Amino acid sequence: MGLRHLNSHDRGYTLTEVVIGMTLFIMISLGLVSMTFQVRSTSEESVYQNMTLVLGQAYMEQIRSIDFSRLSDIARNVAGSNNFVLYNTAGNIITDEGGGVLTNNEWAREVVWLDETEAGQPRQPMTFRFRPLLTDLGVVTAGAASGVEITIFFETTYNYGVQRTYRSSFRSVRSDVPTY
Repeated sequence: MGLRHLNSHDRGYTLTEVVIGMTLFIMISLGLVSMTFQVRSTSEESVYQNMTLVLGQAYMEQIRSIDFSRLSDIARNVAGSNNFVLYNTAGNIITDEGGGVLTNNEWAREVVWLDETEAGQPRQPMTFRFRPLLTDLGVVTAGAASGVEITIFFETTYNYGVQRTYRSSFRSVRSDVPTY
């Protein structure tokens, strides 16, 4: 029996090939991990923004359901009638940020919990602030309809690794003309 010669396809990998392969593997793995965290962050951000829009719309609907004459008095800042009675997600009356009665163009704050632990403890708080602003559109001509512009400015602050704030607003108009 003679010596066996190794062909190029029979030899193992060199140290350089192993290092290059490991480097490529690590770079691809880090990219996938980074992409996973980015997708999770984007999904989480969507949940907070959707909840913000739902809350803003809920407060808009509460204000729109107030009798028109009352809305008009609030918009014109008629003495003794410029406060709102709105309810938060827990069913409590909303107050301004100082704990007083919520009035036109004042900020209110609510903390909403988006999830709970297995034991039923709330987690993932979201701070929701909103400011209802009613503007009297007046009467265009004698005997014509009058109107109130309702604007709700709102913002949400949440923390998912980095603190973020989302701001937006809704606008609507109510008039004393009945709609059918």
